[in-house]
Amino acid sequence: MNYIIKALILTTAFCKDAFLVGLMLASSAYMVIILFRHQRQYKHLHSLSHLRASPEKRATQTILMLVVSFVVTYWVDFIISSTAVLLRMYNPVILSVQKFVMNVYPTITPLIQISSDNRIISMLKHLQSVCHQIFKKR
Repeated sequence: MNYIIKALILTTAFCKDAFLVGLMLASSAYMVIILFRHQRQYKHLHSLSHLRASPEKRATQTILMLVVSFVVTYWVDFIISSTAVLLRMYNPVILSVQKFVMNVYPTITPLIQISSDNRIISMLKHLQSVCHQIFKKR
């Protein structure tokens, strides 16, 4: 009876997680489709501008990187925690790996967003050159 209850709880958790991650993937795909349509609709405006990537293309890349990194870290965490619960392996090493995996997405997310915004990158480059000049004078 105990095994049936654990299997039922694990199945329920898996179905809930699969549904919510699927919902997130569907909404992200919808955003990418809207950005693709917008880019295609206003393609003539972007052809006149510089040869750099369009804002729609950069936004699409950012969305895809965020979604892929979230899904991968989420499912790795789910697999580790499910395995630990089912096998009753509460090893400190496994728990440390799980904590590390849980903290990967919140750490990577701001870096992905910063790397996709040219204004922040140019501001950081300017700040770096100012700091370099200040410390060079000393």
